[in-house]
Amino acid sequence: MVAGIAVAAWISFGRHLFGIGGDLTIIYAATLGVIFAALLVFTGLAVRRTARRGFETRAMTYAFLIASGVSGILLGLTLPDSTPRGLQTIISGPTQPGLDIAIGIANPLGVVGIATAIIALVLSIRDSRGRITLVESWGDEDDVALVDPA
Repeated sequence: MVAGIAVAAWISFGRHLFGIGGDLTIIYAATLGVIFAALLVFTGLAVRRTARRGFETRAMTYAFLIASGVSGILLGLTLPDSTPRGLQTIISGPTQPGLDIAIGIANPLGVVGIATAIIALVLSIRDSRGRITLVESWGDEDDVALVDPA
């Protein structure tokens, strides 16, 4: 949960750490920051609920959660902000062609980050409800004794 809030804060306000925060910070905080924070915090709560109920969180859930966090960190590096010197990103500053490349990478990173966060949330909620394997769904041993193997 803390990491989710940290990723959302990085996406929203990370450019201020490098002195290039600008007019778009409020828009990023109100949109991307809120979306990432909500998805990652709810995923963290579901993972915690899974552990409290004695179930196991799948590795796939963690993989999507980590992928979302990494995408969010990279998104924070490539998001442009409007400054007195024009658009700037943490990676490229105001220089071309790096600025255009960073802006071009930012959109797919945002889409991938949100999509993987949604998948991680769905998987973590499924994990918190426990899993029924195929063998467990066949029934009890008493039911097996009723079947005539001939």
